[in-house]
Amino acid sequence: MSGREAFGPNLRRIRIQHGVSLQQIATETNVSEVLWAAMERNDFSRWPNGIFARAYIRDYAKIIGADPDAAVDEFCRWFPQGDRRADRQMREQAEIVNHQLDVKNEVPKSVGEDRRSSPDQAAQQAAERAAGAPQAGQPGMFDRLRRALSRA
Repeated sequence: MSGREAFGPNLRRIRIQHGVSLQQIATETNVSEVLWAAMERNDFSRWPNGIFARAYIRDYAKIIGADPDAAVDEFCRWFPQGDRRADRQMREQAEIVNHQLDVKNEVPKSVGEDRRSSPDQAAQQAAERAAGAPQAGQPGMFDRLRRALSRA
């Protein structure tokens, strides 16, 4: 069985091992049991795309006790519904309206640095925000407040 074919059945196996029912998942997520059962069969024909599909997978994985990030990454690798890139969608829409699309996914020369962060950097920044520490190069809340009041 390929990785794509094993995605849903593997999550189902973990769910059963942890004793979680589809009804419990449906109740906690407000997503119907029918969609969850279809996901376990790798049938995503009635699923939403993009961020919503990824959020559903993340919630399911959290509830059954699986690693949410690994589940979302695997979902995005095997199924187009989880595609994180907007490029495919932009190209499809441009084709519909017969528009010649010339898009490049690169940082313009006028921008000094690439500020797009890796998942590791994003996790570190989230931890710093949770701890209340100002991020590097960004003023804290009181600094911004002082600046705003001095202008008034």
